[in-house]
Amino acid sequence: MIDGRASNDKRSWLQRIQEQSWEPEILISGIILFALFQIPPLIREAAIYLDVHSIVIFSGGTVDETLAAILLTGTYWLILGFTIHLIGRSIWAAFVGMSYVYSDGIKTEELKYNDRYKTIISKNGDYENLIVRIEKFCSRIFAISFLLFMCIVGVFFFLIVVGMLIAVGLEFIPDFTLYTPYIDPILQVVGLIYFFDFVTLGVIKRIPMVNRVYYPFYRLMSWLTLAPLYRSIYYGFVTNHKSWKVGLGMLVFGVVSLFMAMGFKQEKNLFQSIELQIDNGEDYIFPGNYMNLAEGEPSKRMLIESDIIERNVAKLFVVQSAEYEEDHIMKGCNYSEPSDVEDFNYDSLRLECLSQFYILTLNGDTLNPDYLPTKDRALGRSGLVAYVDLSHLPKGKHEIHLLYNFLKDDGSKSPGRVADIEFYKSVPAEPLEPPKVNPGKLDNSSE
Repeated sequence: MIDGRASNDKRSWLQRIQEQSWEPEILISGIILFALFQIPPLIREAAIYLDVHSIVIFSGGTVDETLAAILLTGTYWLILGFTIHLIGRSIWAAFVGMSYVYSDGIKTEELKYNDRYKTIISKNGDYENLIVRIEKFCSRIFAISFLLFMCIVGVFFFLIVVGMLIAVGLEFIPDFTLYTPYIDPILQVVGLIYFFDFVTLGVIKRIPMVNRVYYPFYRLMSWLTLAPLYRSIYYGFVTNHKSWKVGLGMLVFGVVSLFMAMGFKQEKNLFQSIELQIDNGEDYIFPGNYMNLAEGEPSKRMLIESDIIERNVAKLFVVQSAEYEEDHIMKGCNYSEPSDVEDFNYDSLRLECLSQFYILTLNGDTLNPDYLPTKDRALGRSGLVAYVDLSHLPKGKHEIHLLYNFLKDDGSKSPGRVADIEFYKSVPAEPLEPPKVNPGKLDNSSE
């Protein structure tokens, strides 16, 4: 008897929660929606921070860009879902008010319309039924928003784990870089298999012999993609709606998400948008190389003030990346901490070491500029400023290259080109002036 009463109380409590679920839903949607609009700029700032301050796997290739694109995709899915939810709840609230004021709903008999028009209007004439339908729609949208966002977060977490494993391999396994070209194809195959099972609502799990082999892979991927956090919502839709509708919805979500990530990462094909490339020593020329064209997507290696130089000097900003500080710059100069040298010599020694690590060439000729350490507040990056004399160059197109003087395991150094910047000089070269002669000295010498 007690158990039955407890069960009834629990059922009544759950029913009250279900009936009043709109209150936390609309509150959470409103607060989170406001906060979500502040997140995209923070994600881009975090990507820049990773690029400058993180270990090489998150700064020396495309990993930071991939992770930022994934988080931006998930954020905008959440913004879209919560926006629809808030609009739906606003409509729901309007009909709740209408049902209170006009309890009989729409009185179609008062309309002097043809029956075909009355039929259309009467479909939504019962406010109570309409409120229930909108209520279910809003609850589904709220759950779908969380499901889609957590799917994206799962992909993000998976790539974080893979990135950390690559970082461990680069640190402790000799010649690990020989295997890095195989990482992206393996990730793409693994992702396609898991994605195929996801959008087909588990078709691989239903194949008699294959599901035995697939089970360990499924369990591992479930944990790596945080599936236990959203699996119940996923199967709630799968088991309560037509399979083809849910599958089609998941397929559309996956394809649209890939195109969104491509847009945020500015890639040209689907596979490039999820690649975890490690820097191969060359940056392709793009607007981020120029301070006047970067627009929030600056180069991670070097920037020049403009693509068109209208005078005989150019300002360069070489980005200082912490990823090479310990393994190449410090070791190359044989020092590690400020305590190793006297404080007043530390800054000059560090600048000298940076100058040895960064090598600039102009049209193939090595430069030896004076570097000035600075922090560009607009970019949020530390680096070195160099002013390059262009007075001897003719009018036309020229190239500046940045090389890193990498320190090899045997102690030797191996320069590697990491950035190429083309620019157009719009003024001709200055004529060479003849050396000035002092007549007095000439007279004295002749005597």
